[in-house]
Amino acid sequence: MKKIIFTYIFIICLFSCSENDTEEQLNVINIQIDLDQVEEYSNSYEYTDFMVEVYGSKEDYFSEVNAVFSGSIDATGKISISENLEEKSYYVDIYTEDKVLSNWEVIDLDVDASNIIKFSPANTNESYATVYITDDRKFVGNWSFLSYEQINNDNDERTDKVFLSINKEFTATSYETYDGVAYQLHFKLLGNGYLELVTIQPSPDNYPVSQTSTQDLVVQIEQDGLLYFTNYSGNKAVYVSN
Repeated sequence: MKKIIFTYIFIICLFSCSENDTEEQLNVINIQIDLDQVEEYSNSYEYTDFMVEVYGSKEDYFSEVNAVFSGSIDATGKISISENLEEKSYYVDIYTEDKVLSNWEVIDLDVDASNIIKFSPANTNESYATVYITDDRKFVGNWSFLSYEQINNDNDERTDKVFLSINKEFTATSYETYDGVAYQLHFKLLGNGYLELVTIQPSPDNYPVSQTSTQDLVVQIEQDGLLYFTNYSGNKAVYVSN
């Protein structure tokens, strides 16, 4: 593939004004994408590999339904959106088709819009904050249990791991069985690969770990493409993508 020169991509979003205006005017929003964090992928992608979806709600953004605009970046690294959108905030998804590179990152979208998933046409004449492209999106999906790389010998009993689901809405679920009971352990993603254990269902009473620490729960993807989960019981479990 043609090597990408990793500079800024400027995305021009054009919003049409009300039909009551005597002259057609366009609100222009400039979104600037910073690719410095993914320079190691410069030989693998072209500008045209980046797609754009615009959603009217956070729920639609997480579920990837009801997009109000779909398009792709052109060869110059630009896109023009000229839909007749309402004056409201929108959630923007910028990603490669294989869902490796994107502007997705673990963040509270109601509080912090620093990754520019959320924007409003009201800020028409100002440049928006920089959108950082990362490779965090590759964590999202279902991962089947493969083996253990490390076992905590202080904990002789352990569940049978089935699979781990990491979701776009910043949550994860571990599906496990023990003594004929199916368990679901629900986590909240904290960013930088860290998780926090939230609940154990149906009940933690008979779960074979007396203390499920919320500290040092980490997921990471190594160069072999496998996901490594250092979990609540001190084990390092290995998963493969479905």
